[in-house]
Amino acid sequence: MKKLIFFILVTLSFSYELKEFATCKNVQNLTPINITNTFDATDKKVYAFAYFINIKNNKNIDFLWEEKIGNEWKLYTDIKLPIFTGVRWRTYSYITISPFFRGEWRVSLIDGNKTVAVKNFIIK
Repeated sequence: MKKLIFFILVTLSFSYELKEFATCKNVQNLTPINITNTFDATDKKVYAFAYFINIKNNKNIDFLWEEKIGNEWKLYTDIKLPIFTGVRWRTYSYITISPFFRGEWRVSLIDGNKTVAVKNFIIK
């Protein structure tokens, strides 16, 4: 029931529906490959994949990447990407893993000043 209420609120709040948001090890042909929340420092990249449907107008969406340092989330990078009017739109962002990236991370989808979705992940 809680998921249904959240879905209705998200649908009413935004001019699109978010069908999928995932972290993964690769994206091929706009499809997430090896969806996971755990990455190794030897992995090359962490991808955040987003799939939108029923988009009512063109807009930019932010992929906000943050690392947890101590008890605080610190901004690593903010990547702004467009989504366009139509039946569906798939896009992704990624960070390149460095050996010192070990720890807790998260990536958030931000629409203006509203958080659409958040994915937490770990780099071992």
